[in-house]
Amino acid sequence: MPSVRALLIVATLAAPAIAQPDRPPPPPAVLGEPIGTPPFLDPLVDPLLRRLGPPTEPFRPFAPLGPPPAIACEGIGTRFGMGLLAGRYGMPGYGITWIPTQPVAGQPTNLSVLRQELSLFAPIHREGQDTATVGLSIRNSMFFTDAVLPTSGRPFPDMLWDIEAGMAYSHLWDNGWTTGVVVSAGSASDEPFAQSNVLVASLALYTAIPVGAQEAWILGVGYSPNTDFPYPLPIVSYYWRPSDDVELNIGVPFFAKWRFAPDLTAEIVWIPIRTVSARVTWQAPEIQGFRAYGAFDWANEVWFLADRTDDSDRFYSFEKRLTAGMQFDLVYRLRLDLSAGYVFDRFYFQGKQYSDRNRDRVNVGSGIFGAIQLRLQF
Repeated sequence: MPSVRALLIVATLAAPAIAQPDRPPPPPAVLGEPIGTPPFLDPLVDPLLRRLGPPTEPFRPFAPLGPPPAIACEGIGTRFGMGLLAGRYGMPGYGITWIPTQPVAGQPTNLSVLRQELSLFAPIHREGQDTATVGLSIRNSMFFTDAVLPTSGRPFPDMLWDIEAGMAYSHLWDNGWTTGVVVSAGSASDEPFAQSNVLVASLALYTAIPVGAQEAWILGVGYSPNTDFPYPLPIVSYYWRPSDDVELNIGVPFFAKWRFAPDLTAEIVWIPIRTVSARVTWQAPEIQGFRAYGAFDWANEVWFLADRTDDSDRFYSFEKRLTAGMQFDLVYRLRLDLSAGYVFDRFYFQGKQYSDRNRDRVNVGSGIFGAIQLRLQF
């Protein structure tokens, strides 16, 4: 899966936990003006900077994604569900990555790849203690190579797609607990939707149990067939925010965020089994809406080739990246991200699971890459 999936915890647990379970449920949040640094380019007219109004008013696009005055009123469960959707699809927006030609080990050919990602979110319901959001993700990888999969002898796929749509729904109970479900369905293949054996569906169920104003247990289970762990995965973690500078989600998945200096923040995310993202971000103190970062990612993606002989086989991609980048806050809560770096330990294979990584394996040389992203922030 791509590194944007590591935003799962960053997007969901940046908010404090909800109130004590023995207290009455908090009132609905009244969404106000966005909080944060001013945009890098001041807009002439930016409707998203106007007050969004109370929850009884009809939604404008992305209205519930703006931070309310008291974030505890929304509850960590609601944010967790939206973050699971963001983690699977990436933050709303568009991104493109280019990895130039590198040699294929043991074959007289090279390989380059162009990746594109489009992700969209929209709220569809918010009434009382119920919230629902829908999302759409389209990912496309175009490969330029004459390589073959050595075990089966079939040509390396020219193009791979992952097209999915899903919904996150959550309910805040009277005792302060939040229960949610995230469902997603689509197709991940070289021939999407061509036949039933290239369709995918994922499911996550969770409950957030507050134990303090800044603490909560998150319990549940998730399953997705196109990940590097295609089995039900328990969600067991304890969220704790001891101060404004430190946040921890201890368990599965794991997340830690530490502002160790006024302008420097470190984050690390681990999602079983082989998805890791670590980043250090510098917030420019004198340049509004600008930040720079360095990151390490261990990422993977999974597809189902339409002409495979065994329906349980998957086509896997693994790689590691060192990245340096710059971010600019623009109008309409958009963020421009320009990055480049070094990609290494790259290989592809076809099999049922990671233990089959030497079957149909294609190793690709290390090299530089570049990426541009335009994403919505919330």
